[in-house]
Amino acid sequence: MAEPQSGFSETSLLENALNEAMRAIAPKGISTACRFIRDGDEARLLGDEIATLPARNPVRRRASGAARIAGRELLKEHGGGDFAILRGASGEPIWPSGIVGSLAHDDDIAVAAVAKSADFLAVGIDVEPAIALPEDIAALVRQPGDRLPKGTADADRILFCAKEAVYKAVYPLDRVILNYDDIIVDLQQGHARTTTGRNVRVVFCRAPKIVALAHL
Repeated sequence: MAEPQSGFSETSLLENALNEAMRAIAPKGISTACRFIRDGDEARLLGDEIATLPARNPVRRRASGAARIAGRELLKEHGGGDFAILRGASGEPIWPSGIVGSLAHDDDIAVAAVAKSADFLAVGIDVEPAIALPEDIAALVRQPGDRLPKGTADADRILFCAKEAVYKAVYPLDRVILNYDDIIVDLQQGHARTTTGRNVRVVFCRAPKIVALAHL
């Protein structure tokens, strides 16, 4: 039997590693999944999904396809594996009744998180490369009230990822655009608060990608 191509094997190993890392941080009741973005993922977008996505270059559409593939895999647990995850007016994914969730991607991988709305008010997820954030961006993200994880060179990147996840969780509830100074995150205690009055729990993992999961 021929050995699998090294690239495919490496991708599978990285997917498995990230899936395990996300499952380890996700609270009971929140399901997570990841998918490395592959050629052809854009062709797996459903017709209704394509209609709500803005005209994009193939790379962006491929990433959206990968995220929705991951999201639909999670929806199978709730009987909705063929559900079209449309894009809302502000870019947020629209989930079936009774479900809350979130999608995200970077240049390489897409992630998804879903839960029952009876158990969680909202869920947000974000993914970032496990590298330091450029200092000019970090200076915009970091606020006096933020508390960073200790002993890691990519602490600002984790903070950035966490604030993005918090925003994705609370925006569908409040429909208020938040800046970085509107979200204060304590990554040592796993808690965030927003100027709209939301208190949000935040967890994160760092390898092989930084993923932050926010929920309330």
